[in-house]
Amino acid sequence: MWFAARHSDRDAGVRPGKKMAHAAASLSSNLAEATRLAVSIGGFSFGMWCTGDIPVALDPEHVPFLLHSAPSHSCHLEMDISWCESLELPSASPDFSSGGVWSAYVASTGTKFFLSSPAIGPQPYKAAWFDPTFERGHVVLNRSAISAGAPIFPLEYPLDELVMNHRLALGEGVELHALGLADQDGSGYLFLGHSGAGKSTTARLWMSQPGVQLLSDDRIIVRKHENTFWMYGTPWHGDAGVASAGRVPLSAMFLLEQAPANQLASIPQAKAAAELFARSFAPHYLKHGITFTLSFLDQLTRSVPCSVFRFTPTASAVEAVRYARV
Repeated sequence: MWFAARHSDRDAGVRPGKKMAHAAASLSSNLAEATRLAVSIGGFSFGMWCTGDIPVALDPEHVPFLLHSAPSHSCHLEMDISWCESLELPSASPDFSSGGVWSAYVASTGTKFFLSSPAIGPQPYKAAWFDPTFERGHVVLNRSAISAGAPIFPLEYPLDELVMNHRLALGEGVELHALGLADQDGSGYLFLGHSGAGKSTTARLWMSQPGVQLLSDDRIIVRKHENTFWMYGTPWHGDAGVASAGRVPLSAMFLLEQAPANQLASIPQAKAAAELFARSFAPHYLKHGITFTLSFLDQLTRSVPCSVFRFTPTASAVEAVRYARV
């Protein structure tokens, strides 16, 4: 398997132990009975070969992103999924700790993630290894930390978003804290804001409009193809529960602020780029990820208009955006 073949003894931060090597051997012996599952998010396909004894299930949020051609589809990222009997954190300090569920260990041969929860127990309940290109990976599930027979989606949040953000940071795009939608005339609007800024409120205002397609009310992926910036929906929705696999060209961006009346105000390009960076999900502990993200957002804000949108949570906010775009 990938990690057993690619990791050397000197890469202590990402080197699997004997138990992980045993998991790789078990996976190899069960590969003929493996279950195939694949999803597509942000224009990337993620393929999973799961050993036959894993009760694989898809999270409801990921159903719109399912690739029905999974058995024959060659994916951008291919992963093997298997069990192990136990997991332990490395003795070395992580390169990054979220302060919550996950920690990351980075070496020249790839990146290892450990996922833990006090509610489950002292051991990590999942670990994952990915090569430097995030094209190959191996996810290991801790049998002792997971209820027997419980349905499992191997890329259950936050691993799915972690993988996406690290792949995007390799020069592919950026995930933003935002609502994205396509208006009835095809215009693509991105409404950005931290939690509480009004993204879900704005989503509900636009939901009632005929011909409007919502992509996500909380997390949007933006990528550039040729000379056009595109928005992609994601499974990581907010309070409005919007999670669509669609994509639309980006026409305008708005920084949300709730106010007594609707008002659109222009913003300097450099400040717009900084505001977008503050609402991005780039892996901040990776120098190359930060460098690329800053460059990408600079290009984005030079190409697509960005305004501060102070709005009142009524249907008039929809008309204010449409009128400004006429």
